[in-house]
Amino acid sequence: MSGYIDIEPVPVPVRLTALFEARWSYEEFVRVMPFGPDSEGQAYAYSKPARVEGERLSGSYRLVQFPRWRADGTLLPDVHGLIETGSGQQVATRAAGYGLQVPGHPEARSVTHWMRFWTGAAELAWLNSTLAFGIGRFADEEACIRYYSAAPAGEPAEAPAGAPTLELLGTARWEYPDYQVVRPFGDQEGAGFATSVGDVQGGILAGRWRGWHYPTYLRNGLYQLDAHAEITGSEGPIVNRHAGLATPPVRNPSGDVMYDVVQHATFVAGAPGLARLNSTLAVGVGYVRRPGLVRCSYYGLSVPR
Repeated sequence: MSGYIDIEPVPVPVRLTALFEARWSYEEFVRVMPFGPDSEGQAYAYSKPARVEGERLSGSYRLVQFPRWRADGTLLPDVHGLIETGSGQQVATRAAGYGLQVPGHPEARSVTHWMRFWTGAAELAWLNSTLAFGIGRFADEEACIRYYSAAPAGEPAEAPAGAPTLELLGTARWEYPDYQVVRPFGDQEGAGFATSVGDVQGGILAGRWRGWHYPTYLRNGLYQLDAHAEITGSEGPIVNRHAGLATPPVRNPSGDVMYDVVQHATFVAGAPGLARLNSTLAVGVGYVRRPGLVRCSYYGLSVPR
């Protein structure tokens, strides 16, 4: 391959695997609205004792929440938490996404989350390279969210029960004209800065792509993604904000796959025809192929009706 233009823009299927269900309520939830009740504001909250329950991970759960209150009434969660299993193993969590108003139910929210994990427990080490997505509702003063791990799949996979509804927003393909990495300790740990050019095809995101990337590399070889991109289509610009993980490939029959990619992505758009993107959390799945060519499909998540 000579560049991104040689990558077939075929959508990459996504595989979702059930992780756990989390339930919690808040001890306190406070809104601070410095510019008036109908403007943007900040909230903070902390949970009562709570739990997560799943086949591979169960335990107590406590969290703190610092959501931003958007002017249109949308809540932008920013959640830090700690899961502790029955045997005392601890897992730190970080989640964010959207809390959307439910028509006819002013106190309820439809919730979409992404979630990262950090643990030192050897038997739970797989969580360190897992990116999860959650869907559910906050109603009657209780949140109930089901979380699923995401990964690129070789072929379409059947979704587990209760999984989010997925809408293909587009398949991006790009290359890196410039890619620099600084390694302060002379080992695998480091930080990068890169630019990308490409395009998006096959959905509401269709257009030209240019991006700016700030990855970090951990000593165990884990590659953490962090980037902004501008997508310019027929209705105007879309700002893409994404982060996530690049991990050694699970399947690599051709031998040229460097990484499997899983991202969480959000968007900002001003055109009326693109307005729904402003409240859409997306999962991005794809591959990095040698010599650094990326194909990534973005799917909008929503709570099943």
